[in-house]
Amino acid sequence: MTKPRILFIDDEEIVLRSCRRIFANSGYDIDTALSGEEGLSKAINQDFDIVVTDLKMPGIGGMEVLKRLRQVRPDTTVIIFTGYASVDTAREALKNGAFDYIPKPFTPDEIREVIKNALEARAGKQRTIDLMAIVSHELKSPVSALHTTASTLYKGYFGQLSPEQMKILETIIRNCEYLEDIIRSYLDLSKMELEQLDSFKEEIFFVKDVVDEVLQLPEIADNTKKMKVVKTFADEVKINGDPRLLKILVRNLVSNAIKYGYEGTEVKLGLEKKDGEMVFYVYNEGVGINPKDGPRLFKKFERLKQKGTEGVKGSGLGLYICKKIVDSHKGKIWFESEPGKWVTFFVSLPVSAS
Repeated sequence: MTKPRILFIDDEEIVLRSCRRIFANSGYDIDTALSGEEGLSKAINQDFDIVVTDLKMPGIGGMEVLKRLRQVRPDTTVIIFTGYASVDTAREALKNGAFDYIPKPFTPDEIREVIKNALEARAGKQRTIDLMAIVSHELKSPVSALHTTASTLYKGYFGQLSPEQMKILETIIRNCEYLEDIIRSYLDLSKMELEQLDSFKEEIFFVKDVVDEVLQLPEIADNTKKMKVVKTFADEVKINGDPRLLKILVRNLVSNAIKYGYEGTEVKLGLEKKDGEMVFYVYNEGVGINPKDGPRLFKKFERLKQKGTEGVKGSGLGLYICKKIVDSHKGKIWFESEPGKWVTFFVSLPVSAS
């Protein structure tokens, strides 16, 4: 059996020595390069299963190595080393085709685990999802407990706070919400990629089994922007679907309406039956969406930068997940908007024949 070939690229000799030592008796064929230029030349002209490259190097950096290899060596698995680990750098690397990333400093077990996962993925074995690396690397801390504690202080249960203290707590709460959104998005995506969605469909009531349960979630019912969520429909609709996934769909749409809506305004939910389909919509007054951005909106890791969204963080996965769920139910999702004023997201799904 041919040994897996792995190339490590880093401008720090101590990092390369560590890699050689960690994998000395692994059964892998290890090579190293002290610069992006040297490493890219080796990776292009030789056959490597995996290339692990530092992100920040003089001259050619890891992101350029990644992009070049995606073009000329698309079958090579690329992993990023970085001492600048952040959600943004990880998102950019994964968006450009990286399998995973390893923040510095790393332990032998951490790097062994990432290499093991990469080799298993190359062999066709099922992983949870490649994006779960961000969850494990970035979001291990007890975010939920921190969020609860900050919210309790903010509401004054332990005494009156000064305006400066309130402002600090608002920042902490916003960042907790952002991290929880990322955790939830990656976990949702992992569930969908692990399961055969068609096998989980059943006849359900869309309002009772999906919408009403979502509206009881604290993040929606007691949202910090004081936005009231209003149902503008009374009729029930029966469809064939996976209630767990449909709740993820509705939660993401309503959460987005709150996130990008104007504080104190209403989020309106509508529902009607038409030509054998159920059409559900979520409306909010807010920053809206430029129609020209429509083609990008439902892509993985896409986040639109427009006036009014400065400082609003997100995973870039919510609408991608929504579309994947809608597609699995043989439905459609689209939006209408007047930028700077409002946006409405529509979902159409086939109604049950019974």
